[in-house]
Amino acid sequence: MTDLGIPLDHELARHDFLDRPVSAKDELYCLGEFLYRQQDAAEFLQFLQFLCQNQKSAAGILRLLGAQTLQ
Repeated sequence: MTDLGIPLDHELARHDFLDRPVSAKDELYCLGEFLYRQQDAAEFLQFLQFLCQNQKSAAGILRLLGAQTLQ
């Protein structure tokens, strides 16, 4: 149990890129930290395009998408 009385094995609800709850029956895809449904693929690409419009946030967005430093 946590300090809040919540069992540790309790799975927290997952959400898609628009913060909508997802269920086990949803067909989900993942790009970095973002989940999206197949029927939302075009809207997801528009969301990514919107995020990329601010040049200052480019490095953070790339990290969210899984970018890593090569050694």
